[in-house]
Amino acid sequence: QGRTRAPLAMAAGPKSQYAHLANLAVDFVRKRPNLFELAKMRPSYGVGSRFARSRWEERGAPDSFWTVTRMKPRPSGRSGSAWGFLTWKGKAKPGVTRIPKAQTPGIWKVLEEETETRGPALAMPPKEETESEGEEK
Repeated sequence: QGRTRAPLAMAAGPKSQYAHLANLAVDFVRKRPNLFELAKMRPSYGVGSRFARSRWEERGAPDSFWTVTRMKPRPSGRSGSAWGFLTWKGKAKPGVTRIPKAQTPGIWKVLEEETETRGPALAMPPKEETESEGEEK
């Protein structure tokens, strides 16, 4: 009854001891990532990117995907809210809705967009054969 306990701050360490983990959580991606972990590896945190559920293609909906229009991730980068519009079997559904099961790991994949090349097409100049350079020795 008359005992005094040691302060918990000394036993657990200072609060700033784990401050570096906030940065590690953003960089860490697990083997089976969810939509947010895939999106944080894309430009603009995945806004404008297309994401599909892994099993949609197997189940007869190959031209189905979500196009992300808005992301609101939590500081950990592993959860939050995502909105977009659905293209189902090649037909775009009207309106932007919240993407269901965005936090479920292992069911999402990124669909690569066709990249447009802007500017002139670059090519290597043709090799000029100069026999006189080899004979000048």
